[in-house]
Amino acid sequence: MNMNDLPHNVLYNICKYLFFIDVINLSKTCKQLYILIENNDYFWMLLIQNHFGSILYQRYVNQIFQNKKNSDYVLYRTKKDIQKFEKCFRRHFEWEMCNIWLWNVLNGKDNSDGYIAHKSITKQKQRPRTNELKMSLTTEEFFESYLNRNKYLNNENIRQISLYKLIYYYFIEAKRLLGIDLFVIDLRCTPRHRSCPIRKYLNQEYLNHEYDLNSLTGRCVRLYSTPLRDLGGIKGKFKSILPGIYEIICRIKLDKNNVYLTYYTECCSKDHRVEKSVECSFYALADHGLDCECDSKTMNFDWFESNYLLHENINWFNETMGKIKVFELSNIYFGFRIRSDYGYRNILFDYIQLNIIK
Repeated sequence: MNMNDLPHNVLYNICKYLFFIDVINLSKTCKQLYILIENNDYFWMLLIQNHFGSILYQRYVNQIFQNKKNSDYVLYRTKKDIQKFEKCFRRHFEWEMCNIWLWNVLNGKDNSDGYIAHKSITKQKQRPRTNELKMSLTTEEFFESYLNRNKYLNNENIRQISLYKLIYYYFIEAKRLLGIDLFVIDLRCTPRHRSCPIRKYLNQEYLNHEYDLNSLTGRCVRLYSTPLRDLGGIKGKFKSILPGIYEIICRIKLDKNNVYLTYYTECCSKDHRVEKSVECSFYALADHGLDCECDSKTMNFDWFESNYLLHENINWFNETMGKIKVFELSNIYFGFRIRSDYGYRNILFDYIQLNIIK
């Protein structure tokens, strides 16, 4: 039988069980398969449904592009809201920003976008304007999100690609920030906050990149607080994330740093409560979404010791921080902090990843 005689639905049923790279290779074998596969919306819709299930299929094929935008009023992001939050941000920036770790997660000293998102979410929690928030996206925003992430595409050639092929590719691409992409939480004093004792330690390095053959790139980040100040923290930002519900995964390794063992033991001899005084915090939020928080009640001494016992100090493992809900195209800001560990307990980061789940 000639390939031209095969009904399209037979070819579709064969292809829907193939991996993405196999489908692409198959489309290169002949002109008919290229036409059938490469830019056929129906074909990529079948793959989405088969590979990712009915929930993601319904959201990204039948709902998300048809939903109306949530109003600015609903999301506390009117011009009046933003002006008010911006004014609040500048007031805190002048006096207190170096004292509050969360605010250092959410801004780069010259950028208040993360802080405004935080204030919007806080207002929603305190006085919700509606319970009818829907996930929405325009095709223009969708194409723009790809242009922001892919330097090989432009406005002209991206529109020649099937919309649903791009959606399928978004599902399978890794949304991951590597340890080498993370930044220290900057606790530098503002000009007017001259008396802050943190000024003494501005020249010290708190974000250490290390080599590790078992990390994804061979380099990871060691996070710890110093014996004198609780300065241990990292932050990062995912750009142009589509609406959806994402699971946040950290690939980490735990370590007991013998460099600080003497100091730690000495502190324990003075106060036995020190032995169990390790606290970790994780926080993430989207420009348009709900936040995700995992605090020291969950990631405490018992968490550290049980995982250290299970994985020792040589094995990487994945830790789920929680879920984050995104309503519109957004950046996602996150931060991780360790404190009260007296420099003895360390956490090494390989990467932080978003997994779309529904």
